[in-house]
Amino acid sequence: MADLKAVMRALSKGMPVREIERKLGLSRRSISVYRDRAEASGRSFLELSQADEAELYAVLCKENTHRNRDEDRYAFLQEHLEEYAQRMTRKYMTYEILYYEDYCKQTDNPYGYTQFKLMVKEYQKNHDYKFHNRYEPAEEMQADFAGDPLWVTDRETGEHIRADVLVCVLPFSMMCFVIAMLSTKMENFFHGLNKALKYFGGVPDRVKSDNMSQWVKKYDRYEPSLNEAAMQWAVHNGTEMENCRVKKPRDKGPVESLVMQVYNYFYSRIMNYGPGGGHEVFFSIQELNARLQELNEEYCQEIMKSHGYSRAAKYEEEELPYMKPLPPTPYAFKYVKEFKVPNNYHVAIDGAKYYSVPCQYVGQKARAVYDAETIEIWVDFQRVWTHTRMYKDDYYTIPEHMPEKHRAYANTKERNAAYYIRMAGYVGPQTREVVENILTSKPFVQQAYKACDGILRMARQYGDARMEAACSRIEPKRAANYGMVRNILERGLDTDAMYGADASAPYIPANDNVRGPEAYQ
Repeated sequence: MADLKAVMRALSKGMPVREIERKLGLSRRSISVYRDRAEASGRSFLELSQADEAELYAVLCKENTHRNRDEDRYAFLQEHLEEYAQRMTRKYMTYEILYYEDYCKQTDNPYGYTQFKLMVKEYQKNHDYKFHNRYEPAEEMQADFAGDPLWVTDRETGEHIRADVLVCVLPFSMMCFVIAMLSTKMENFFHGLNKALKYFGGVPDRVKSDNMSQWVKKYDRYEPSLNEAAMQWAVHNGTEMENCRVKKPRDKGPVESLVMQVYNYFYSRIMNYGPGGGHEVFFSIQELNARLQELNEEYCQEIMKSHGYSRAAKYEEEELPYMKPLPPTPYAFKYVKEFKVPNNYHVAIDGAKYYSVPCQYVGQKARAVYDAETIEIWVDFQRVWTHTRMYKDDYYTIPEHMPEKHRAYANTKERNAAYYIRMAGYVGPQTREVVENILTSKPFVQQAYKACDGILRMARQYGDARMEAACSRIEPKRAANYGMVRNILERGLDTDAMYGADASAPYIPANDNVRGPEAYQ
């Protein structure tokens, strides 16, 4: 408005348009338009320069003037803009469909598509009113899941496992808490809320989220039906539950804003500062949450430039004193599964994840009570074992739960050549040399494992001294096998070496029939 008065004063002094353009930085076209409108009003430039702002604006600035607008089609569009803006809120509606299917069929003199879209967008922007919520200390906590996941890497297979991120915030101080989980099922969701309350060190008056299934069983704008678990969680913590209106993200604006901050602060560091400038690698959900906790501390302690203090400082000074105390124990959301212990002494939990039960309870009725972290096995009101909850489909077997024969068989499957050489070395150098030659005598080393098992068994049966004596009788060692060692021990030939016979006499006398590898070249 000051520019308009300056233009009128300059014109009243007879200043040329070019000089006004140079001094005020306005275009000659705009100055000429203001001059022509002033002259058309019948009032002098000096009089207009002394008029109030509203009067001057009414003379020099005319509403709805555009060279491509004529009064009729502009008036028609203005009359229907509210209707078109409302239709654009419908699901799958596009400006193109709105233009060709509605607007063009309603008028014979339409604007072009680009001009129509521009005017509808301008109307939407000017009528998109935002209400500013004021929050009191300890009044509310808001919770929501981030749309983009993070990833945990399976150490054995390299498979990437999705981890969803729960974001919680106290709107008054903007103090936040971020946690990842491998499943968004109710036991994990409420476990995450428990962790948030523990981190904040208190309970707010109410907790708000959208209409997620973990929260709301049936939505109604005026009387939503919360699920039983949510109500129990609220009662346990002494707080109230509140849900947002459907498709109204601004009902929980602070947590929506924090999700964007999590992307910009947390995700950007995790995604770009790993090995080689790539994604940081986490081999367990615990590792990922430890990193998120580290970033959460940094974010909450960071000084906000626009305020001069950190979120943590404002929370501790102005909000924490008003938080309700935490309950003595956190709320535990647990599932119960009753089953009969099968012959393979494993129970299936959450799909194809099998957890072992002590084998002596096969055929008996049992219960599995589990939450986000642990699985308890109960038999006859007695807890017989507690497993850590896993999230990869597999068998999770405790060796003590297996029958002795199964445990022995499982041990053989875990053995390798190094194991047999090490165990033979405990018996003596002669036994070790025999075992080494047996392992190298087969095309595939696994074919020699049973023979090595037999030799170690005989060492326990006959004793280390006799096994060493028996192995010392075998020359050359490359001819050794399980049957040869067994024959020496069963026939007592090893005792000749132990009790006075010539120990240097080989079990196989020297003859031309013993051939080495050179005979096959």
